[in-house]
Amino acid sequence: MRFGGNTNDPPKFSKEQLEEHNRLYPEVHAAKLKEIEARLIRADTTCVDPTYCPLRSLKKEQAYALNSVRLHDLYFGNIGNEDSQPSAEVMSLLERDFGSKQEWEKQFAGLARCSRGWVVLGFDLKDGVLRNFFADDHSEGVWSVLPLLVLDVYEHAYCKVFSTRDDYVDSFLKLVRWEAVNRRLKAVKEFYQSIAAIL
Repeated sequence: MRFGGNTNDPPKFSKEQLEEHNRLYPEVHAAKLKEIEARLIRADTTCVDPTYCPLRSLKKEQAYALNSVRLHDLYFGNIGNEDSQPSAEVMSLLERDFGSKQEWEKQFAGLARCSRGWVVLGFDLKDGVLRNFFADDHSEGVWSVLPLLVLDVYEHAYCKVFSTRDDYVDSFLKLVRWEAVNRRLKAVKEFYQSIAAIL
């Protein structure tokens, strides 16, 4: 299915696709998160085992659902239009930490093609640098890294509209809402400066 004017048009993000994505994933996971947290209040903390116990299982699934909701919020928040541009500060950090915006984009796109779940450009609060990460599962992540740009590469995000993952990744990179990334970086840098001494 394509949303262009004719069959020769490249596939595009659509309002309907994004609304369906939101309804089927973060909304469902937000509801499930409430259920998990209610069960955690009553979970038996005396029956514990690292192979399996209800407490361990609930905490694992809490991380899965919570990260799904948060990553999807960031993902939907950083999809914009082709006119969006990174701020001078974002460009400066991309050049410092990756060599250039083009080199960052090549690595980010490469990770998007080999990840099973998510790709994230994050600000590392320990080292004060930008890094690309990927996660095959919602419950994976790196501590002390705040996401600036998030891409969902699970098949549900693109398979109904885009014929290949490459088409999807290319379209996403043309539609990054850099204003969202710029705002996130500004807030993260202020936070980083306030906590640098304790990390």
